[in-house]
Formats: sequence, C-alpha cells, structure tokens
Amino acid sequence: MKSKKYNIWVALTYEVVFAICEQYRSLKKYKVVKVILNYCKHDWILWKIESTLISVDKDIEKIQEAWDKQEKPKTIYSELPPDGSKAQSLLGGEMRITGNYDKT
Repeated sequence: MKSKKYNIWVALTYEVVFAICEQYRSLKKYKVVKVILNYCKHDWILWKIESTLISVDKDIEKIQEAWDKQEKPKTIYSELPPDGSKAQSLLGGEMRITGNYDKT
C-alpha cells in the first residue's frame, strides 16, 4: 500500500468541524474553530482529492465495461481503381471507409 501524504484523522476532523459549523454558523467566529479548520484544511484537501479520484476511477471502469458489452460498428474499407490521372496512378484510386454507425 502506498504511503499517504496526509493524516486521515486530521482530514476527518476538518470534515466534522466543518459540518458542525454549517449547522451552527455562529461557531465560525471563534478563534479555536478557525485554527482547527486552518490547520486541518491541507490534509482534508489531499484526502478529498484521493477519494474523488477513486470514485472517478470506479465510474470509468463501469463505463468501459458498458462500452465493451456494446456491439462494435463494422467498418468496410474499399478502394476504387485509378481513373487514369497521373496522381491516381502514383497513389492509387479513391479510398473509402464506410460503417454501420448508429446516428442516435
């Protein structure tokens, strides 16, 4: 397991104190609450970023699994013979790629 650059207890302290301050807004004016929030904010930010990235990774895996279950469109490559011009005789005829893409 990789080492974390934050203290989970400090991050949770910030979360709890912030939630209490949201309920009782008058607590924000006290210096001890300001000091706690200021001291704990850095760890809380790192914890929040990590938890959000984990959540995003799980969502990405679900989306990729859903895409893998879908039927992939079939593409068809075709090339027409050259029409006799110098450029097409050097490069070949017109190339086309067609597919059965759903336009929804």
